[in-house]
Amino acid sequence: MFEKLRMSLHRNVTIAGHVELLAELYGDDSGFMVEEPLPYQMYEGHGTYFTYREWVRFSNRFANVLRDRLGVKKGDRVAIIPGNGIEALTAIMSTMQIGAIAVPMNYMLRGKEIQHIVEDSGAKVLITDPEVFNSNIRDTSLLPTVEKWVMVGISGKAPDGFESLDLLLSAVPDEFAPVKMGIDDVVGIFYTSGTTGFPKGATVTSRGLLGAQRKAAAVLPMSKKDFGIFALPIAHIFGFGTCIMGTCAGAGGFILRHFDPVQCLELIEEHKATLFVGVPAMYTFMLASNPEKYDLSSLRLLGSSADAMPPDHIERIRDLAAKPGLIRKHRPLFAEAYGMVELTGLATLKPAFKWLDWPPGCVGIPMPPIRAKVADDHGVKMKRGEPGELWIKGPGVTPGYWNNPEATEQALVGGWFRTGDMVRIDRWGRTFFVDRVKDMIKCGGYSVFSVEVEEEILEHPDVQEVAVIGIPHRTMGHVPMAVVCLKEGHEVTEEELADWCQENIASYRAPRIVRIIPVGEMPYGMTLKVMKKDLRSRFAGEIGVLG
Repeated sequence: MFEKLRMSLHRNVTIAGHVELLAELYGDDSGFMVEEPLPYQMYEGHGTYFTYREWVRFSNRFANVLRDRLGVKKGDRVAIIPGNGIEALTAIMSTMQIGAIAVPMNYMLRGKEIQHIVEDSGAKVLITDPEVFNSNIRDTSLLPTVEKWVMVGISGKAPDGFESLDLLLSAVPDEFAPVKMGIDDVVGIFYTSGTTGFPKGATVTSRGLLGAQRKAAAVLPMSKKDFGIFALPIAHIFGFGTCIMGTCAGAGGFILRHFDPVQCLELIEEHKATLFVGVPAMYTFMLASNPEKYDLSSLRLLGSSADAMPPDHIERIRDLAAKPGLIRKHRPLFAEAYGMVELTGLATLKPAFKWLDWPPGCVGIPMPPIRAKVADDHGVKMKRGEPGELWIKGPGVTPGYWNNPEATEQALVGGWFRTGDMVRIDRWGRTFFVDRVKDMIKCGGYSVFSVEVEEEILEHPDVQEVAVIGIPHRTMGHVPMAVVCLKEGHEVTEEELADWCQENIASYRAPRIVRIIPVGEMPYGMTLKVMKKDLRSRFAGEIGVLG
């Protein structure tokens, strides 16, 4: 507990300084577990557990490889696209340690998407592994601007055209002298998930990465005694920010290469995990995987972000993880946060305390010194309680989009960042997420918030997942349409669901059309957020303009 307070009190710390602090504060008291032993000579016979001290040595070696063996200099961009795991985390941190700029990429990206990010960032070095390369890249000639390719996850010599991380690590020491860098130097470019268009590269700094995460770690009830199951994508700011937050508290964890709901439930039971953080879709899949079969009573703290979490999901997972007490059952605390790539992680936090109840739909309060306001299109502050666009100002706000001054100018106004999210803030400063501005549906002059309609449709006993989108209408402008996935073994027709919506939801908000698709066809992004632009494209031609 005292270690994380010491961590939070250190000022003007860069990522390089943060890595050094981890070894000093937590050393051999905590660490990470991975699914398989690392295949490198230096770790032969080591096993799957790494203390913080051992991981810092690994990161130092990786940093030495980048700087001394690959010639990466301060300010150079390094593209990083291995699968989820300790190597992805280490590659990002080590790149930042030497003052270079890490460019993490989702391992699910394909050729043109990868090409866009590599060329847009100007990365000359690319780090990947056999699985991702063979399935998603396949041919180095597709990325002609990359000068050096590094293969991780293999033992011995790499394929032709690649440097082997294994051989490179064995040729460098595990002590590293960090370069001189400032807390406001750009250390990373995290590309947006592309939910509303082609991804843009948001630049991040040490100040932004560490500020809010260190404060959140100090506020939340977590310490080096905790152990979590980690399945978030490290290449996404939510996953990476959660890693930073966890290390600030010295928490240990099991890092999964791929999210699997059954495996997560099994690992929570096997390791008596106390922590789990996921996006709402992860909880949806876990709750649909017979969670009653598993002992989840070790869980103390649950967390979610990246999308709206249905309140009934929160209550059910807390009930499943409850353990008996002398007077009443003890349920795990549930913390929610609001954030995005451009805010370098979280901006508002709903801390989990036993004595504090938060109203449904609330995503917390701004983390000082972050400031928030609800404004109209011109930046004029709305009246308290009225919905509008959320504008954020604070140290976590991105300095701008890489190589995109036009997008930067549109998003940053007088130091305020326009989030594109609709919220309302009550008299107590509590922030309530309403919808994405681009997902709000204007129906006959009324504002229909898709998130609210989705929460109502999820009350139907046959519905597992739903996404509400707006479709063109000749007289109303747009009307709501629901794309639904049913629970396994359940049957209901599209017409029956549409009738149910008309009976249970206000007429102007009720979906005019319902389409049922298999769970496997719902388009999810890297944080399992539904890509509504893909649904709009899919169904636009089928439906046309309704009359």
